[in-house]
Formats: sequence, C-alpha cells, structure tokens
Amino acid sequence: MKFFAKSITKVAGSVLLLCAGAAVASAQGDEDPAVPPADAFTPIERYGITYDKPRDIAEFYLQRFGLHRNDADTYEVKHPTDRSMRIMIVTADGLADDSVQAAQWRLGVKFSEGQWQAVEAGMRRKCARGENAGQWTKEVCP
Repeated sequence: MKFFAKSITKVAGSVLLLCAGAAVASAQGDEDPAVPPADAFTPIERYGITYDKPRDIAEFYLQRFGLHRNDADTYEVKHPTDRSMRIMIVTADGLADDSVQAAQWRLGVKFSEGQWQAVEAGMRRKCARGENAGQWTKEVCP
C-alpha cells in the first residue's frame, strides 16, 4: 500500500521520540538539528481553520491521515524571526504501511486574534525499502 496515496487505517504501537515530552525551545534560525528546514518537506495544503492551541493543529493534520496525537511526538520551537509564530515538528513512527517507516510534518503556526492557524505546512516520509530506505524524503516511497 502506498502511504498517503490511500488512507491509513491502522498504526503500529511504536512512536519515534525526538525529545522527552513536549518541548518549547528558542531556535536560532533553522539551525536546531531537531528542526529540519522547510525545503526538506513537500508542501501540503494549509487550511483556514483556527485553534485554541498549536497542538490542536498537529492533531488536525494527523487525523487527515488516520492518526491521532498519541501516535506521534511533537517538538515545538519559537520561530526565529516572528514572535507570533512557532514551528512544530510532528513525527509518527512504526506506521502500519509496508513501504513507509515514519511520516513527519513541519507546521509553521501563527498566533493572531487569540487563535492559532497553520501558515506553513509540509510533510516528508522515511521509506522502509528502496534506494533511500531509512532516510527522510519528500518523494513517495516505493
């Protein structure tokens, strides 16, 4: 089954942990190694929906692919130049897909008028097989 070409219906039990628990750190540009640059992700649709908390935005994107917040780890940093923004890296590992080991989203979220909204959104995959197995890619896994 091609990941995200079809809907995911089941997730395996393991989760890749980028850090222990939730974190908010200050980033100096995108130099924080836990925050890959935006161009490492395939852009995905941003929706004009606002939320009370940034993590609710992560939950929305996970649900679009049949996942839930407890299926993934979220790492959050302050945006390097815009104090009203944060960058979230959401990683789900151990997916029930024979071609994809993990999926990762990079979400730029902005606070305005008491609500959070995704203003940047991208996704990448870690393939389970093929030439780039075990490496993050913007491409669809074989």
